[in-house]
Amino acid sequence: MKDEIVELMLNNVTADHAFADSHELHEHLNYSGGIDEIIDSNIDIYNYDLRKWAVENYHYIEQAMEDGFSEGVTDFHQLIQLGQFVMLGEQAAQFIEEIFTGAMASKEVAA
Repeated sequence: MKDEIVELMLNNVTADHAFADSHELHEHLNYSGGIDEIIDSNIDIYNYDLRKWAVENYHYIEQAMEDGFSEGVTDFHQLIQLGQFVMLGEQAAQFIEEIFTGAMASKEVAA
């Protein structure tokens, strides 16, 4: 997933872009749904894999339900996929934060 985010950044961010924080960078990258597409492509599709993942990560499924993502969803496997979406979204945001923080540190060293 990290490689896909880096590729998205290379294709959508130029040197003249200035971002106040990592959230602004995330919003820019997801303007056309790029981050969401990356996350979707990393969600398990096989029921066995979903059940195996759910054992250790049920709190993400609960978080997805608390955040209102599960309205109308009655299939347990789809609920697990929503939990994976939440987890992968958090991981993507953390990775973008790391990149942003690293880029800002590089600018400070260069100055």
